[in-house]
Amino acid sequence: MKKKELKPIEMDTKRARRLRKLSKLLKFPIFKQLYKKFAYPDGIETQTGTPIPVNVSLGTYEDQVLHYKVTEYFINKAGTIVLMDCPCRTANQCKNHSIELGCTYLGKGAAEMDLSKIPGGRLATKEEALERERLAYENGLVPHLGKFRGDAKYFGVVEYENELMSICHCCSCCCVVSLAKHLPSEIRRKLAKRLDGLEVRVDPDKCVGCGACFKVCIYDGLKMIRGKTMIQQENCLGCGRCEKACPTGAISITIDDYSGIDELITRFESRVDISG
Repeated sequence: MKKKELKPIEMDTKRARRLRKLSKLLKFPIFKQLYKKFAYPDGIETQTGTPIPVNVSLGTYEDQVLHYKVTEYFINKAGTIVLMDCPCRTANQCKNHSIELGCTYLGKGAAEMDLSKIPGGRLATKEEALERERLAYENGLVPHLGKFRGDAKYFGVVEYENELMSICHCCSCCCVVSLAKHLPSEIRRKLAKRLDGLEVRVDPDKCVGCGACFKVCIYDGLKMIRGKTMIQQENCLGCGRCEKACPTGAISITIDDYSGIDELITRFESRVDISG
C-alpha cells in the first residue's frame, strides 16, 4: 500500500487554498523574511502552540487527565472568556464533529473582539468554558493551545496580541491546523511544539498496517515502512489521535516527565497575559 493512499483527505475551502498557496510562497527567502517581520515585529519569538493529547492520564500526578489539568489552569486564570463556533467545521459543513464546540479565547484581547461578527461568539463563565472542555473530550476533539499574532489580526485586536490566547478544539477532517504540515519545517517547528516528556511509540508486533492511523494524523507524523507504521518524530506533535484510532493497540502515548507540563505553562505565561 502506497503512503499517499493513506493520507487524510485535504479540506478544500477558500481559506485552505489560500493557506496552501501561502505555504508555497514561504519556501522562498524573501517571503520567509516578510513572514518573520509580521509574526515577530520586535524580533522576539512570541508565537507558540501545542496540542494537548486527550488520552493521557497523569496517574498519581494529582490523579487527573492531562488535557483537563492544562486547560483548566488557563481557564481559571483568564479574566475574560469568549466561546465561538468552529469556523473550520462550519466552512467544511462537518458531519463528524460538533460545530458548536469551537474555539475558546482568553484574555483582554477576547474582551475587545466584535462578537456580533463571530458565529456563535459570546462571553462565557469559567464553568461554561470547563463544560466545553468536557463536551469536546466526549466529541473526540483535541485541544490546541495557541498564542498567535495571526489570531489577533484576524479578529482585529492586534494591539492586544499579547493578551489573547486560544484553546481550539480540532478535528482531523476539517481543522486549519492540518495545513501546518505544508509550511517550511523551520517555521512549522516554531509555531507548534510537542509537549516535553511525551512519547509516541509503535509496537511492530501489533501493527497490521491497516492505515487507520494515517486517516487521522494531520501533521504528517507517520510513515509506512515494509507494511508497518513508524512515527516521524520530527513531525509528530503527540496529539494522540493515532493511538485512539489504532484497532490493534499497536500505538501508545505516554508522558514520562511531568516537568514538561510546568514548561508548557511557563512558555505560554512568558508570552501572553490572559488575566485581563
